[in-house]
Amino acid sequence: MAQSERVVSRGFKVGVWRAYMEVNHEVLTAIERALADRHRLSISEFDVLVNIPLAGTRLKDLKERVVLTQSALSRLFDRLAQRGLLARSPLEEDQRGAMITLTEEGRKLLRAAVRTNAEVVERTFAGKLTDDELRTLDALVARLKAPEVSEG
Repeated sequence: MAQSERVVSRGFKVGVWRAYMEVNHEVLTAIERALADRHRLSISEFDVLVNIPLAGTRLKDLKERVVLTQSALSRLFDRLAQRGLLARSPLEEDQRGAMITLTEEGRKLLRAAVRTNAEVVERTFAGKLTDDELRTLDALVARLKAPEVSEG
């Protein structure tokens, strides 16, 4: 049996998963540190800002794009609004809803934070892989993200 045809052990599989988690943690920690140091942003605040389209979005639609509970998102929105980064305006068609938009200051900060994020990703992750390795990893991650197809 060729080496590539051998079944890998459960321990090896868990080790690969563990290594992936460690790399993920290291990259996220570096991003978190850089965003805090350079822009006074947490990674959750960055996630919210980067997920608001230029035309704005409803708070309930934003909730579907970020990994926060509704109450955590509301509190985070309030903090960002107090800093002058986000604005809320009422929706005519939905009395309880609101349109969330980036202010000019918010757009300026987001542009700088996106550059910081890209620099850190390049330094701590992408820059350590060849273009071919990145393409392979992209294909593998896409396969992992694909919904499972149930048989039957």
